Amino acid sequence: MISTESSTLFKSARTKVISIGFILGSAFIVLSVYLAHQHMEETKNQRLDQLKQTVNIARNAIEPILVEYRSQDISMEDTLEQVRDLVRRMVYHDHEGKNYIFMSAYDGIMLVQPFEPQKEMTDMWDLKDARGTYIIRELVKTAKSEKGRGYVSYYYQRPGQPAPEEKISFVMGIPELGCYIGTGQYMSDLRRSQLIYIGKTAGSVLILLILIFFQIRASVKEIHRQNRMLHRENESLKLTEKALQGSEAKYRELVEQSPIGLALTRMDGRFVSVNSAYAKIMGYSIDEILDSTFWDLTPSKCVQKDREQMERIELTGKYGPYEKEYFHKDGHLVPVRINGMIVVREDERFIWSSVEDITALKNAEKEKEKLAERLQQSYKMEAIGTLAGGIAHDFNNILSPILGYTEMLLGEIGKENTPLKYRLNKIYTSSLRAKDLVNQILTFSRQEKTEFKLLKVQTVIKEALKLIRSTLPATVDIEKDIEDDCSPVKADPTQIHQIIMNLSTNAYHAMENEGGVMKISLREIEIKEKGFENSELEPGCYALLSIADQGIGMDPDTIKKIFNPFFTTKGLGKGTGMGLSVVHGIVKNMKGEILVKSEPGKGTEFNIFFPAEKVSLREQDQMVPEMVPGKGETILLVDDEEYVIEMEEQILESLGYRVTSRVSSIEALEAFRANSGKFDLVITDMAMPKLPGDKFAAELLKIRPDIPILLYTGYSETMSEEKAASYGIKGFLYKPVGIQDLSLKIRQILDKG
Repeated sequence: MISTESSTLFKSARTKVISIGFILGSAFIVLSVYLAHQHMEETKNQRLDQLKQTVNIARNAIEPILVEYRSQDISMEDTLEQVRDLVRRMVYHDHEGKNYIFMSAYDGIMLVQPFEPQKEMTDMWDLKDARGTYIIRELVKTAKSEKGRGYVSYYYQRPGQPAPEEKISFVMGIPELGCYIGTGQYMSDLRRSQLIYIGKTAGSVLILLILIFFQIRASVKEIHRQNRMLHRENESLKLTEKALQGSEAKYRELVEQSPIGLALTRMDGRFVSVNSAYAKIMGYSIDEILDSTFWDLTPSKCVQKDREQMERIELTGKYGPYEKEYFHKDGHLVPVRINGMIVVREDERFIWSSVEDITALKNAEKEKEKLAERLQQSYKMEAIGTLAGGIAHDFNNILSPILGYTEMLLGEIGKENTPLKYRLNKIYTSSLRAKDLVNQILTFSRQEKTEFKLLKVQTVIKEALKLIRSTLPATVDIEKDIEDDCSPVKADPTQIHQIIMNLSTNAYHAMENEGGVMKISLREIEIKEKGFENSELEPGCYALLSIADQGIGMDPDTIKKIFNPFFTTKGLGKGTGMGLSVVHGIVKNMKGEILVKSEPGKGTEFNIFFPAEKVSLREQDQMVPEMVPGKGETILLVDDEEYVIEMEEQILESLGYRVTSRVSSIEALEAFRANSGKFDLVITDMAMPKLPGDKFAAELLKIRPDIPILLYTGYSETMSEEKAASYGIKGFLYKPVGIQDLSLKIRQILDKG
């Protein structure tokens, strides 16, 4: 039997339980209604955000095609067609089934409509919905807005439905193509899912209320047993407390051993605790960290960003991930990535943060940017090289008769010095300079192998300065500091001369208005470590050529572009933008480096590092080979340029050879096939229509394997002396060919048998 006091206590407890149940039930109903409303709004926002994300994904997928268009690799029409094909395939699944990306031009032409293909390439500009809204015009207006994107609401008749429905679309403009892309969501689909949710919520509330009722009944019965359970629960709590103490110890151990920096701070930035990894990132001890604040370790440039993150954590309870820098104990800045969240301990709020040192990541990003810049420069140099090679081919054909006829005239005049001989010598000298220039173009185009030799740069500098001095105005002085004992370098003297002339001309133009001093120096230096002044120079001995001016100087953006082909800061008629590109190519081909120092208004200094050779060098005179006459042999001469073959025929006949000439390799092959034993030597050009020189030579060797062949070319990407020899061709020359070189090469081939 339960006592009266116990009965009174039981009734009082039952009343309290029922009251609490009623309050909880009412509160739960109100809360459920509120949460249902919140869910509806959140669902709507999520659906709209999904539209935005879907269009962003589509826009990113289109980007590679636009990159090709911007670089002019494909036309506007091809770009638009490729984008249309890609967008047409972008059918995706959302909450209601299949959906699609549509695409329309700014003038209202529907470009892509996967679910209604009959509307593609039709003018939709005047399309209106039930409210009189011009749908396409509103979409275009949003796509062409300042943001270039946004949401548009309108009524649209879904395919297969009898009446228009409200629809919200997100569109994004593609100004380069004069069009936009977008996707949409019918609001009826959203409301249907919301009504389903409300129905489920109402059912859940009803079921829960029923459960609460039965729970109240069950709770009343449990009250009788609660007193008996109190003792056992107290014992259980003691065991739980002991287990929590063990878990806390394991937690502390885990935090301390974490490789990521972890810190607990108060809301004002004072540190409460940090782990060893956090202290190691900053270079301080844990005690030193705990004696400071978050703000003490933050540089001033990061304070504003940190304050913005603090405002974010106040609103959302978390911040990050974001990047910033911390002061290291030794003074340098440490780049880090931070995440944080608010935690509550004993009713006080704290910030729990994780800090990751991203120094290695930042260094890798810088290296990646540097490699990308080098690759871009390589592509530019390759493109201009191809252009230069083509120019060299035509230029060599023009030079050949000029050089050949001049040599013939000089030979006819004899040794007597006359005004005519003087003028012919000037033509001959200029032709040789032009020939050297063509060789430089071929070297720049990387189609010609330059033969380097050991030379004293001092000699070339002095020769170049004589030419430079005569071209400079009185307002520009030259100061030179040339070390005579500087070691020689492996180089082409014409290329060194070209470097000095180009850089000196730039220096003069920089001081053209105000005048000044141009300083040219040469000295030998020893580089002991790789990465000297952020260059790619390997350790070793270098000859350092410096050319400095006191001119207008350059800003950092200009310095980045000066080696680009065709880039120039000079006025019309003063530069083509090729000089520094050629200089850069020459220096790199010599395994050297060119570094630039410049500031606006403070002049410019170019430092060129040539790998030096620690050897002694004595100037030697070179013997010029004499013209070697022929012995009456018969030569088959083939070249598709009539003015070239006419000149060469006269040269060969003047040397004592009998010549059969053809301007077509096909006709020449027929002549050889008709009487192959007649010819002692075949001289052929490489670049000929229908049957190029190498293939022509192969046909000749099939007919007569022992026939000597001399192949010459003005420019070739596919032929070299080594490759010609592998085909069985006995001789190889580059245009333009002088009489001396030609006569010597012919005798070398014929005399070898």
